[in-house]
Amino acid sequence: MKHRALKILVPILALGLATPALAELSREEFQQRVREALMAEPEMLRDAIVKLEENDRLAQQAEFAKQLKEQSAQLFANKTDGIMGNPRGKIEMVYFTDYNCPYCHRLNRTLLEVLKSEPELKIIVKDIGILGPDSVKAARLALAAAQDAPKQYEELHQALMSQKRVQAAALATIADKAGLNARELQAKADSDVIADKLNQNLTLFRALGLNGTPALVFPDGTLVPGAIDEAGLKDILAKQKS
Repeated sequence: MKHRALKILVPILALGLATPALAELSREEFQQRVREALMAEPEMLRDAIVKLEENDRLAQQAEFAKQLKEQSAQLFANKTDGIMGNPRGKIEMVYFTDYNCPYCHRLNRTLLEVLKSEPELKIIVKDIGILGPDSVKAARLALAAAQDAPKQYEELHQALMSQKRVQAAALATIADKAGLNARELQAKADSDVIADKLNQNLTLFRALGLNGTPALVFPDGTLVPGAIDEAGLKDILAKQKS
């Protein structure tokens, strides 16, 4: 907080108010100069805050673009991810999700509708567990299915998404109903291989500067940090085709 405040106040003093030099001012003199400046022209603080926020936004965008380029293969060509839609689709979209995220449940319904009219859409699902132990266990189960039974991954994904809240105790039943061998899948889910994959997804999530689910990432750098309606998503997909 103090560091951020200085980032705001130093430019204010630099507007002709820093005589003598800032380095020569005592703490009391510094505070007095700031006080006098803000009393004389209070709009300077607003302008400085706006500028700082804009600089932060541009820095975040630049870092996202850098990470998108560096992590492109990890995002779009990792063979261990679960897939919704067409596995060979020409339109790709990465989807970070948590099975206990209500906004993910809402977006999942939108994705199902969009897939009906977008046969070339390939949704690369990055399962992460950020909403507690049950979310972690559900994510690990889904990641295990993506590796051991990729053709049945989407069915398990939808079975998990259909739950109002996924609980670890119900995972075996959910897997069985999705046509999977729950015991074998759970053994895989508990393995170091799946633990590493989950950590890999979380590391990627954080490297991109994301802090919540759902999040959609497209090859051209388009980012949707949160749920989006069907019309909005179709507009983005139309741009991906052009």
